[in-house]
Order: sequence, then C-alpha cells, then structure tokens
Amino acid sequence: MKNKYEYWLSALPILSGRKKVRMRSLHQEAEELYRMKPEELQAQLGLTEKEKEALALGQKTPESELEENMEFCIQNGIGLVSYWEKEYPKGLKNIYNPPYGLYFKGAFPKASDPAIAVVGARNCSVWGQKTAEQIGFRLAECGVSVISGMAQGIDGAGHLGALQALSKTEAAAGRRNTEPLGRFQEAGKTYGVLGCGIDVCYPASHRRLYEQLVRQGGVISEYPPSTRPRAMLFPQRNRIISGLSDGVIVVEAREKSGALITADFALEQGKEVYAVPGRITDGLSQGTNRLIRQGAGIFLSVEDFLKEMKLFTDFMKSSVKNTKLSLEKSERLVYSCLDLSPKNLDRLLTETMLSIPELMENLESLRKKGCILEVYHNYYIRSEVSDFA
Repeated sequence: MKNKYEYWLSALPILSGRKKVRMRSLHQEAEELYRMKPEELQAQLGLTEKEKEALALGQKTPESELEENMEFCIQNGIGLVSYWEKEYPKGLKNIYNPPYGLYFKGAFPKASDPAIAVVGARNCSVWGQKTAEQIGFRLAECGVSVISGMAQGIDGAGHLGALQALSKTEAAAGRRNTEPLGRFQEAGKTYGVLGCGIDVCYPASHRRLYEQLVRQGGVISEYPPSTRPRAMLFPQRNRIISGLSDGVIVVEAREKSGALITADFALEQGKEVYAVPGRITDGLSQGTNRLIRQGAGIFLSVEDFLKEMKLFTDFMKSSVKNTKLSLEKSERLVYSCLDLSPKNLDRLLTETMLSIPELMENLESLRKKGCILEVYHNYYIRSEVSDFA
C-alpha cells in the first residue's frame, strides 16, 4: 500500500528514476530510505555529491509536509503508480531509466489494451493535422488506445481524433460513461504524457483538451504536482510515450524534431516505428522520410498498420466493413481524382469535366460523408479513413 514516503521518494528531485528504483530494491520500505543517513546511501549506490545533497535536503522535509503532499494528490484526484505495483506498465519496467512513479488523472492505461503513439511536429501543416486526427480516430474506433504528448500540432490532433471516436461510440450506445457499452465495442482511450506536473496544463491553450482527456482518457506525468514546464523535461517524457505504446507512428517531423527522439526511444525499447511519407520538397517531411530510409515502416493506412502489428482483430474487420460508404457515380468520379495532395476547384473541373454546380454538389456530399477534407478554401484532399463499396 502506498504511503507518504512513496510519494516523497517519487517526488525527490535530482535523483533519476533508475537510482530511485535501485535504492528501493535494496531496502524494504521507502520510509527506511527517508530515515537513513545520506552518507550510507551514497556508499551503497555511488551517489554523486549533488545527488547526496538532494537526498539530504529531501530527508529534512517534515513528516507533516509529506502528509500534506499526499493528501493534496488524493483530494485533487491525482493517482500514483510506483515501479513496484502490478499496474506499472511492463513497457517501462526494463528500460535504462524507468520513472520511479507515474502520477495520473483520469484513467491509467491497462496492460491488456493495445496502444499506439501518434507523434509529430508542433508547427505542422493542415494536411498533417488532419491526417493525425484521422489516424487517432481510426485507431480508437478499432479499440486501440492512442498515446501522445498533448502538444500543439500533431500530438493534439491525434488526441482529438481518438476523443471523437470515443464520443461517437458512446453516442451510438446511448450512454455517457455511466454504464458499460454492452454490445457496442468500446473505443480506445487516449492518454497525454506531460512534460510538467500532472496538475499543470501545458500548453495553456489546450485547457479544453486537458479536461477532455481527464474525463474520457487520462493524463500522465513522472513529475510531481506543480512542476512547471521546462525545455529539459520534454525529451525525457518521450521515453514514457514510447514505453506505454506497442508502436509509434510519426506523422510529420523536421530533420531535428522531438518526435524523432520518441522514435529513437521506441527503437531502443524494441518497439516498431512507422512514418507517414511526405513530399521530398517539404521540410516537415524530412524527418519522416529519413526514418523510412533508415528502415522505419511506411504508414499507408490504419488497417494495413494494424495487420502488420498483428493487432487486427475480428472486431476491427467488422469496423472496417462498416465504414464503407456507398457512393453515387459522380461522387466516385470526384473521389477518384483526389489523393493526399490538395487539389483546387480549377484542377478538379478540368479532370472531372463536370459543371461548377455539379462539382460543388458532389464535393459537399463527399465532405459530409467523411470521404474528403477541405484543407484550405476550395482545396480538397481524400480522407484516408474512408472507403466505399
């Protein structure tokens, strides 16, 4: 059972998760570490002078303050899963520097649920944003959890797509998180891994997304409550994103990108990495195209991806079948002229030979069916999550 000393050890600054796990493995209780002489622990664990000083300072924290810190978490709905608990993610157990504890609000990922990370550039293109949103939607619709970093751009879009799938499933079942979905397959949840304290919403503009994640998915952080976001914290949180996932999909990334750090961590952890290919002249595709050149899988569709990952279940087959749409002949003509590169009205008029009213009518019909997206004013692309019979 967790106590105030487990919260104390998890929040202890300077010491890495690896050192904390080592400390606990040599002693029965966290309380024992709280009361030991720093010099003794330094001799046992090879602590640096800076780590010893941090430990000594932490041990001076009054027990009443430890109690208050634990109560703050409990009163604010903040849970803690430590390295020694059965709920601790297996994907993080054996990495070089596992987080000692994971704070969370909302739900915590179940080991039995398949999970995929969707990551990419903060300053992404409209196409990249829509693609990530569609991928998140289809993954969640197939019962796969979506993991990301709640950042601007691709991360946030992946979360939003998954939340849309969850809301759609709940609406179809006629319920709102009040009872099991019965005969309806429950959509995968989505989890945001933060580079700050679990009670800090960063970026601030994602307040609504943060609240949605807490209600319908979860947020996770290794950093204690009230920790402010700092640049040095974000690269390390990426090892948690990959560790919670069975594989990673990179949608857009420049040559030097935080998403590539997540991909590197995934490869170190023995996870599969896939990248969405892009145009060679597009700076946002330089990182993803290079990943493919280095051996990453080429992401073409959620269905193919799940098959290759051996995550494709009977329910997913049914889900794919149910998403097929029946299109009229003229709709098929317009749809066949579109791909993932935006096309404007003039080009579509030339290729389809339709009149302007006919073309606009078909475009609007295809948009309402979810087959296409208007990424700019009068520029359209095909929706990769759609299919038709």
